[in-house]
Amino acid sequence: MTNSKAILASMVAGALTLGSSHAALARVDASAQADKAMFEMARGNNWIATNLQKRATAAEPTIENRFNLATAYQRTGRLNTAKTYYQALASEGEGVRMEQGWRADNFDVALESADRLLYIDWVQNQAARGSGAVAADVAGSNVSATVGGAGEYEVTDEQARALDRQAKR
Repeated sequence: MTNSKAILASMVAGALTLGSSHAALARVDASAQADKAMFEMARGNNWIATNLQKRATAAEPTIENRFNLATAYQRTGRLNTAKTYYQALASEGEGVRMEQGWRADNFDVALESADRLLYIDWVQNQAARGSGAVAADVAGSNVSATVGGAGEYEVTDEQARALDRQAKR
């Protein structure tokens, strides 16, 4: 009986160790997916970056991952989906600081999310100024934000790669 208790205790300890190492691997995988997503976004491959960031966010729904996913959806023109994330982050991200880039200043996630919500509302309501470019960031917008047409839909990785190639032509 004593041996069976020792064996049972050993099995439970092993299972707990295995479970914690599996969780650590999931965090590493989510971090790797997020890193790949940022790399692809920097290269202008916004569609595949969105899919990678979506996987990272599903594995680890941190504020940073959700903000980057909202950004990816915004860059691919799926503004309603982006809005959903930004709305949640406008309250949940208060006081959370993120780096904008390796040379840029940090920013408050809640404030940036609120700013982006205003911008999306402005774009969706087709606000226009009297003359010239609508806005500097619209005039120089990334093409892959508009390739593929309007709509809120998900794409496979194969479709994402095709949309990214199309955007670079």
